[in-house]
Amino acid sequence: MPRIIKGYREEVKDRIVSAAFSLFIEKGYHDTTMGEIASSLGVTKPALYQYFPSKEDLFTAVAEQARAEFKGTLERSYRGRDIREGSAVLFEALLRYVPQFNGLYAEMMLLGTRNEKLRRILIQDRNEDVRVIERFIARQQETGLVPRRHDPRVLAVACDALANGLLMDVLMGMDPEEAKAIWVAAIVQLTLVDGQSPGTP
Repeated sequence: MPRIIKGYREEVKDRIVSAAFSLFIEKGYHDTTMGEIASSLGVTKPALYQYFPSKEDLFTAVAEQARAEFKGTLERSYRGRDIREGSAVLFEALLRYVPQFNGLYAEMMLLGTRNEKLRRILIQDRNEDVRVIERFIARQQETGLVPRRHDPRVLAVACDALANGLLMDVLMGMDPEEAKAIWVAAIVQLTLVDGQSPGTP
């Protein structure tokens, strides 16, 4: 019986997170209330608070879900591809998220300057994102895709900052193809070994 209850609880939490994400995208984080999220699910606000004590806690769960999706995208993009091709595939995938994620991301960055709890959540979220990239880079060093002489964390921080910056530029009107070209060129340069990309004869 406990396993059934636990499974049901996780299913309900997933539904809440999905509903919250949709409303955050549609209305923005600040203008979305817990009451609206509860109404969209056909539950009461007290019932919602049993799963997530605050809107900040709910945003944390939304961020975790987004990170899991990103991790899968990262793995699939480079599978069976070299650095240049994999980087292009990855950025094309990230571009598809721009209309959804980046407007919300920009809003959260602004709100984080005025809300200490939210700021801590955003810092933790960013650190977790970097760890996902860092672990991926370390695994690719084992396969030879990325040179071992590079520090995985340094590369991860640089890649995270570059991707976020370029995606924000696209949101503001930059040509997506130009952004992709810059991204691919930068990643290739970052992973050069003695003037050549990994795997270059």
